[in-house]
Amino acid sequence: MAHAARPSPAHQRQPSRLPQQADALSSNAPERRTAKDEATVKFIKRALCAKPAKPAQDETAPEIDGNLEDLLPRLTSRADVDLQLYTILAVVLSQFVQSWYNRITPDADFVGEVVQIVAHCTRGLEERLKLVDLDSLLLDELPGLLDAHLQAVDVAMRSSKVPYGNSIAAVYQTLRPHNALLPLPVDEASILSQHNNEVDWSQLFVDSILPLLLPPEDLVNPCLDVVVAEIFSGIIVRNAVMGRACQPWLLWEGCTKAIYALKPKPPSEAESVSSSLSKLEQSGLLSSSQSERHDTSRQRSHIVQAMISATWATLRYTVLSWTLLRVFLLALMQASSLPLRSRRVMQAKGSSEKLVKTAAGLDSVPRPMVGMKIWCCIGRLTSLRKRMPWLTGCLSLAQHLSIATGICGSNSAIDRMMSAHMHERLLRPALLPHILQAIRSAVFPGNVLGPARQAPSQAETLEIKRECARAIVDMLPHTARTLYFATQDTALMQADIESTLDLFADAYLNKNLIVAALELLVVRLFPETAETGES
Repeated sequence: MAHAARPSPAHQRQPSRLPQQADALSSNAPERRTAKDEATVKFIKRALCAKPAKPAQDETAPEIDGNLEDLLPRLTSRADVDLQLYTILAVVLSQFVQSWYNRITPDADFVGEVVQIVAHCTRGLEERLKLVDLDSLLLDELPGLLDAHLQAVDVAMRSSKVPYGNSIAAVYQTLRPHNALLPLPVDEASILSQHNNEVDWSQLFVDSILPLLLPPEDLVNPCLDVVVAEIFSGIIVRNAVMGRACQPWLLWEGCTKAIYALKPKPPSEAESVSSSLSKLEQSGLLSSSQSERHDTSRQRSHIVQAMISATWATLRYTVLSWTLLRVFLLALMQASSLPLRSRRVMQAKGSSEKLVKTAAGLDSVPRPMVGMKIWCCIGRLTSLRKRMPWLTGCLSLAQHLSIATGICGSNSAIDRMMSAHMHERLLRPALLPHILQAIRSAVFPGNVLGPARQAPSQAETLEIKRECARAIVDMLPHTARTLYFATQDTALMQADIESTLDLFADAYLNKNLIVAALELLVVRLFPETAETGES
């Protein structure tokens, strides 16, 4: 990744240009803060607004009056997102900056300057994010990157099993090499060399982004430049993302927690039966004598029970099919009023002629939603081609015909409906504060840096993987998993899922995936950094 050119002097720090719709929504939405949020606001004020600077954990510091929005600059267009980001920033500054800076000087302006720089960066990042084609990035490019990674891991695992085969990491680096992760860490010398390359890459990675986000007047301040660059490259990129996020046990544990958090808790069978009977009795539809006859009705013959069950099942599936068809037709008719999809290409100011030609050569017509690589990635993760090749062939044929005939082509009614549904379900701005709060609670419990978790032992890692496989099996409906795994033995299902989870069992290979994903995100957000031969 080449070092990007610094912006022109006309690029000065200024308030974020927020869309009127976002301002209206944020201004009309009532702020409902709990006691926990009020404690968080007090912590932010002590850490970022104290004059003179005091430790953030000093409860005796005088309380600062005023709203948080009036004391600190806006980071984004949403106040709830700003609250979570400011909490993370307050913890980072109090733990890693103020702990040593307050010993040198009691000057509090330094923290304020860092806050201004971070605010300028986040506002610029939000403006750039609005110009990114999220459909293509989230459903085509990133899944395509994951699919290529899984294919290389699968080839490396099969090649390592042959006699005199190389290691999995060696085969993978042959297929998908990256300078930041070379040479292979096999001995002390290679481990040190690879670590130095990783440090250099993270510094170059951040140095290529900061000049595009920082205001020009802050670029001449070497102290601020070094502190901000070290926070992003050392703490966030190298330690958090490339250090902890690539550990397989952390990925499996995060997947398990996400499944348990999203899985609804069904009521017990006894509670559902008792509640249904009590509602009938309360409404007068079931008397005491009728409830006695209800108990005796369970003694009917199995043939009558089977006929009744089949009748109710037929009615249930008929109503369900009609409801789904009606919803689909209504959504299809409403899709005609949706705006056309367009492939947004962000062209940077002062970009090179080569970059302009590359951007101009891109197809302005977006890829159809049905033809994006997320479907291939799901098929590889589920091993659908190996389990049900006939189904894979039928789906591939249907995909080809739907795109060729224009039924699901680009900007068709179905294509726009799928895009709108994806934006409504997956890209809701209301989800971001909850995600940031979950990350903050996991990394900084109690608004302090949590103790470094000891790496689990081999037995504990295996148990974490088994728990993840168990959660995935329990998440699947009984009929679907029985048909998919061709067995009713849950132990065999879990063993099969564990073999799929082994694709992420190597931290070094996971780091390759994370590095490639980071570079892809940076190139899409900052096209100035894209050059032929470097990414």
